[in-house]
Amino acid sequence: MTKELKIWSLFVGIGISTMTLLWLLSRKKTKTTAFKTKLVNIANVEHEAWGFGKIKEGSQDTIQRLRNYWEQGAGIKANDNFYVNEAWSSAFISYLMKKAGAGDEFKYNASHSQYITEAIKNRKENNSKKFKGYKPNEVKVEVGDLVCYPRQKGVTYDSKAGYLSHCDLIVAVKEDRATGVGGNVSNSVNKKNYPLKNGKIDKSRDTLNYGGVFVVIKNKK
Repeated sequence: MTKELKIWSLFVGIGISTMTLLWLLSRKKTKTTAFKTKLVNIANVEHEAWGFGKIKEGSQDTIQRLRNYWEQGAGIKANDNFYVNEAWSSAFISYLMKKAGAGDEFKYNASHSQYITEAIKNRKENNSKKFKGYKPNEVKVEVGDLVCYPRQKGVTYDSKAGYLSHCDLIVAVKEDRATGVGGNVSNSVNKKNYPLKNGKIDKSRDTLNYGGVFVVIKNKK
């Protein structure tokens, strides 16, 4: 092999190596922590236990799970009539967070608005807390995040706690949508898709009532 051919082969080899490295970097996925993995796994187990949304609240097949959401998640002990008839979606999210080991980083509550406003406060203060609330146009949605929307008129990013709302835990993200798991969705544990554009909530395709998604709570734990 001539000297010129050796040099040419060397450059070709370097070029191929560089292209391979760039390709691998482009395929690099967002780091998933042990906490997020456990959180998502628990959510998926609950979804399956409710027959993927087919088993409804009040069923004897899931009543003990509903009790767990209220008692272990929201810290509320009552009777089964209360558990079934009161909105339990926030108790469900609180249960997932507690079982996954969020510790004192998360504000467990029977009202989504309590932990939403706490997460927004964390973001505004730029403190060390692991859950921070952002406006949907500010951040990309990732697995382990919470996507939240109001269930009444007049709710904004800066609203004080006490309003009606709902949040789902994001368990999967694809190019054009994120999939969330939530409690008390069609009276069960169910999944919902959220439209994405460049990784963020696509407000042009957000058809939820009362303005749609208004907060994305980033999970940095």
